[in-house]
Amino acid sequence: MGDLLSRIEITKLAHELGAPEGDLAFLTASSPAEIRELRQIAQTALFARNEDRVKLLAALSRMLPVSLTAKIAEFALGPMLSARVAGVLDPREATRLAGHLDSGFLARLAPSLDPSRVAPIVRGLADPLVVEVGRMLLEQDEHLTLSRFVSVVDVSVAMGVVADATGADLLQVAIYCDEPAALDAIAQRLPDRMLADIITAASDASLYDAAVSLLASLSQDVCTRLVGQIGAVPDEAREELIAAVAHHDVWPNVLPALHSVDPDVLKAMVNVPITMDPELVDRVVAHARTLDVAPVLVQIVLAFDDEHLDVLRDSKALRSAELQDWLVTNAGVGTRLIVPVLEALGLR
Repeated sequence: MGDLLSRIEITKLAHELGAPEGDLAFLTASSPAEIRELRQIAQTALFARNEDRVKLLAALSRMLPVSLTAKIAEFALGPMLSARVAGVLDPREATRLAGHLDSGFLARLAPSLDPSRVAPIVRGLADPLVVEVGRMLLEQDEHLTLSRFVSVVDVSVAMGVVADATGADLLQVAIYCDEPAALDAIAQRLPDRMLADIITAASDASLYDAAVSLLASLSQDVCTRLVGQIGAVPDEAREELIAAVAHHDVWPNVLPALHSVDPDVLKAMVNVPITMDPELVDRVVAHARTLDVAPVLVQIVLAFDDEHLDVLRDSKALRSAELQDWLVTNAGVGTRLIVPVLEALGLR
């Protein structure tokens, strides 16, 4: 998953620098943390480069009526420079100024804002104004900009922004979000219908790795709800999603969620070509043992078709007496079912 996360960080850095992503392709060999640190250094350097001028403009703005300053910002300074000035204004002054600015101008200004510098300003704005600007950004496909403010605005405001968002919009914002906890707080409020739209959007755009990275970043409760929506996508898409889960080995995030999946959907999920690999089966068994989710492992085994059950004969993990004892002891209602299966496969 490191490659995917590095590409996401490169996109963010390119946005910060106003440079084509292709010019930064050489950074793909760097870790996500390294690129994130570089982006933070770039943010600081870009602001510091004109800090004296920006502070002078901010000081001059205090000498003028707010309405006049707003006009100057819109028609003389423009959105980028106004964003820099906002970063050094007193939050109360900036909030009053924002109240005199056109919402369309605020939407043009938002991509150049540094959320860490203007968070108090954003929180001081009227909720309806923030929602209006957020929806404008959504209409303009400014997903990366919106993602930077997920941790700045109140959850209720964020819900107002995404009330009519598509699954593709939500997926893009989630991919670029730097704050998993803030993203999780929003995801917890989303109805199942919108979570299903996110999974479907990932399927339609073949963004399976992105969907898996999202699963890995969210709390277990939200992850469980997302996995529960996999039945909304076609069989072929399920295969690709499971392949991405296997490739990035995010079974620890997915396994606990499988208890809530419809039995027919679970069968469709596990009876795919990639799960015909005994080594993959052993990795899943090892994760299940570590997580102590014996009932889930039983569900998977019982959901396998005959062809996949045959693969279990070659599982080294399932031949372990210690593993079988743990499985039988903790399988709950599945105990009476799992023992005959293990015996029939010659594993017990």
